[in-house]
Amino acid sequence: MPLYLHLLQHAFSLALAALWPCVAVLLLVGIITAIIQSALQIEDATFALLPKTIAMVGLAVTGGFGAVAMFEALARDFILHAAILVHQPWS
Repeated sequence: MPLYLHLLQHAFSLALAALWPCVAVLLLVGIITAIIQSALQIEDATFALLPKTIAMVGLAVTGGFGAVAMFEALARDFILHAAILVHQPWS
């Protein structure tokens, strides 16, 4: 397998691994908010949006389960392999 395909596969798998916990947290917050909203018959759009916004800000402040470190490692891999990528045949 060529190096660029290996790095592309690595990038996709790392993006999936970094983002699925954040999406799962937001999904869980949305489901809990919807259950509370339907149980109490609250029709306010702010009540639906505010908990998700707070959860997203919390994830951004804490680093999102190490997503920043994962993307930093991916950038390091691309930078380390840049010379090899430039000098290899692409066909």
